[in-house]
Amino acid sequence: MAPFSRNFRFQKPSRSAGAVLAIVLVVLVVMMLGGVALLRSVDTSALLSGNLAFKRDTVNRSTIGLNEAFKVMKSLNFATYAESNAGCAAGACTDAAKWLAMNYSPRLLETDANGIPVVMADATAFDAKFSTIKPIDTLPGKKEKDGSLIRFLIERMCTDFGPSNENVCAVSDRVQVGGDTRNSPIGAVSLPLYRITVRSDGPRNTQTYAQAIVTTRVK
Repeated sequence: MAPFSRNFRFQKPSRSAGAVLAIVLVVLVVMMLGGVALLRSVDTSALLSGNLAFKRDTVNRSTIGLNEAFKVMKSLNFATYAESNAGCAAGACTDAAKWLAMNYSPRLLETDANGIPVVMADATAFDAKFSTIKPIDTLPGKKEKDGSLIRFLIERMCTDFGPSNENVCAVSDRVQVGGDTRNSPIGAVSLPLYRITVRSDGPRNTQTYAQAIVTTRVK
């Protein structure tokens, strides 16, 4: 039997091996950067979603201020003092304290370019004169305050104190006494318009303003 022999042939290492390693490292770096960018994108999306949720919550809470304003406008004090001009001719109005207690102004106040009363933009100045609502969230089994604040202001759309009339006030279409909303030249009256402005503050410095133009109802 002939002896078995095997020839071994040795080759020098290829120079391309180092280039492949460099390419792999570059690919790994690019993938790592892509992962970091994706993570930042997810974090930003979550942050934006959270901010939008808080913003929507402040919009929903503005209805609390509107409801409180409606309660004031249906109160006996509002019916008694809303068009009072007692003492105003001599300077300070006698019933000014009554108006402040109702978050009410018998004439329009100074506004900014967006039509928002300037006094509402400064929370400290507003709280020094008017009342502020702190809503309480009802959670399962307990109640907690979330720090949200509601401020509302009722303005009669007039340029002066005293009884409203078409010369100094913005008024509604003439309506007939008795609740009929049809225009009627006989026995009809014009009602003053009121502007209700609500400021709703929530977490993360979210802030929403809402306005409504309303009037009273003739019984």
